This record gives sequence, C-alpha cells and structure tokens, in this order.
Amino acid sequence: MLNMKPRLIGSREQLLQAVRDRRDELDLPHELLDAITGLQSGYVSKLLSDPPVRGFGEMSLKALLDGLGLRIAFAVILEDPEQSERMRGRWRPRKRPPTVEQKRAKRQLVEAMRCVASDPQIMPDVGSTNQTEADDGKHETDRRADQA
Repeated sequence: MLNMKPRLIGSREQLLQAVRDRRDELDLPHELLDAITGLQSGYVSKLLSDPPVRGFGEMSLKALLDGLGLRIAFAVILEDPEQSERMRGRWRPRKRPPTVEQKRAKRQLVEAMRCVASDPQIMPDVGSTNQTEADDGKHETDRRADQA
C-alpha cells in the first residue's frame, strides 16, 4: 500500500509538483489519468507539462486529486502585505442598501427629531451647548414663518 507523506503547499508551483510526484509514485500515464478523472483526452498532459499549458481550475484540480487518491486537508488563508499594498488604491467599499435595522434606526431618529422640533417649550441649554450652536440666543418663536 502506498502512503504519501503530507506536504505543506505554499504556491501553485508546489501544488503542481506534489501532483506530479504522486503521478510518478503511482507510475500512471496521462492517458489513463484522463480516462479515470473524466477530463478530456490530453488535458492532464496540459495541466502537468513543464511549463503547464493549462492551469488548474476547480473541477480539474478536484478530478485530478480524486484520481490520484489525494485531497486537500486544510487551507490557511493569509494576507499578503505586498499584494495588499499594490491593490489598496483599487479597493472601493461596496454601496449596500441600508439594512432593516439601519432603516429602523433612521426612522426612529427622524421621529425623535420631529417630536423635539414640534415642542416650542424645548430650548437650547446655553450652559451645555456651544454658544454658536445655541442659535445666538434666538428662539423658535422669534423667527419669521418663512425662515422656520
């Protein structure tokens, strides 16, 4: 029984080499791998040539790993600081529609503001408010109707 040792893979080239090594360990021709993986004739040769003519896709990688009796046990995704720095200028946040909670909070804020604005007894507290925010001491009742 064959027993391949687990490998840590850190690049596409290392993944490709691990697959090639397994193919060599099992001494399987590409034509047989095409047949048992269900890939089109000649595709495994394109994947495993040096340099590869085709790159692994989700389906071809899974089919080839299955055909060789391999699997990916786990993956660790890390940020690449150099790549992040190159891409940072292109990143733009998505414009998402507001969530139900955001809509509800905005509605409550608008309702609260409407209640405060409609109560003539509420006046700015000059002691706790910046003097310029206190509307220079003017009161709502002192304004003309066209300024309200």
